Amino acid sequence: MTQDLTARLATADTLDADLLAEICTAASATFPDAPAHPEVLSDPTEAVMYLITHCLPGWHIHLTGQAAEPNGHWRCSLRKSDAHDDDLIVGTATGPTIPLTLARALWDVVRKSA
Repeated sequence: MTQDLTARLATADTLDADLLAEICTAASATFPDAPAHPEVLSDPTEAVMYLITHCLPGWHIHLTGQAAEPNGHWRCSLRKSDAHDDDLIVGTATGPTIPLTLARALWDVVRKSA
């Protein structure tokens, strides 16, 4: 399942409810506070942020990018500390949309934490 989800995230153009639900289910094995159904939130950015705040409370999100049509060029890193460069686990990702990039970075943390 992990490899399949990793492959699906890598080839996705957008973050849809099914993909987010799979991330939630897989993340709950590593992060027990992962919400079961954030996909019910209408906005995908809000939904993935909700998931991140429950899985990684207090972590720092660094998001940069250039908005462009039809796809932007976004980079994200998730790290426990913004003050130190010695975090054991840092989630990083790139993507065409903000929600997908955030989801990919979260999934990077989940895979590294398992």
